[in-house]
Amino acid sequence: MLQRDIFIKEITKKLKNDKKIYFLSADFGAAALDELRKKYPKNFIHCGISEQAMLDIATGLALEKNKVFVYAMAPFLSLRAIEQAKCGPGLMKLPICMISVGIGLGYADAGPTHYANEDFACFRAIVGSSIYTPSDNTTTRFIANEMLNKTKFSYVRLDRDYCDDLQPNLIKKDYANGFKLYGKCDRKKIGIISHGKIFHKCMNIFKKNTNKYVLINLFRAKPFPDKVVNIVKKINRFMIVDEQTPSGGLSSCVFEGFSKNKFYPKIISKSLPDQYIFDNGGRNYLLKKYGLGEIDILKSLKKLK
Repeated sequence: MLQRDIFIKEITKKLKNDKKIYFLSADFGAAALDELRKKYPKNFIHCGISEQAMLDIATGLALEKNKVFVYAMAPFLSLRAIEQAKCGPGLMKLPICMISVGIGLGYADAGPTHYANEDFACFRAIVGSSIYTPSDNTTTRFIANEMLNKTKFSYVRLDRDYCDDLQPNLIKKDYANGFKLYGKCDRKKIGIISHGKIFHKCMNIFKKNTNKYVLINLFRAKPFPDKVVNIVKKINRFMIVDEQTPSGGLSSCVFEGFSKNKFYPKIISKSLPDQYIFDNGGRNYLLKKYGLGEIDILKSLKKLK
């Protein structure tokens, strides 16, 4: 099942007993959304192709003590409506969860207008935001239930494509920590930190080289999970893999988080280039072309000394 369907299904379940939940959509569909709209038409608002207006409507609903979920394509929900996100849920600390679908190059081959390669950096800059990037359905379900139980200003970055569940599965303790560790920390090993769909490429590398690497799934990047530092402090070399452009991405987040905790290992970034991508050929083709294929990640890891 797709991440967005998992998230919407959890909202639909909760609506049965909680009519203070509102779901807003900016002219965007999903299989699970049809069920929600049919069962609870009074709690669903179709806002059309107008993400900015949708955030303003969400702000009004949240001011009336409702739990509000807004749903749209990642590039438009993030950058197009960023001022409304700042002035509504940001400035006023309102319970609005932004469900952003199609991060990174997820909308290949729609071109640079439909890629969300800067959204992570932009929302890190908005005061009071929380940022989640799940890599599988289990994590998505945890995030949905947290938002339903205690809605807060959050930006949830869902992938457009199907993502296999990771093993071993995320458990409550992992979720509370904001990250999941795979492997045992050792000074001789290299730490790989990633999130989202591209985390699966890192997992493939890790499974073939468990004696060389430790893998960290940083699904909650903001607020930064400080506890991760105590767990990985034996490691002095890290590669951060992120399907974003370099400025303000996951590498910046990790570097700042580590520095705040007085931890200064060597960190190198593996990300998309600082340019707009106009090519076609599909997501995997583009990732390989721009240095984020599995072979490219492995080659860079081997050079990390």
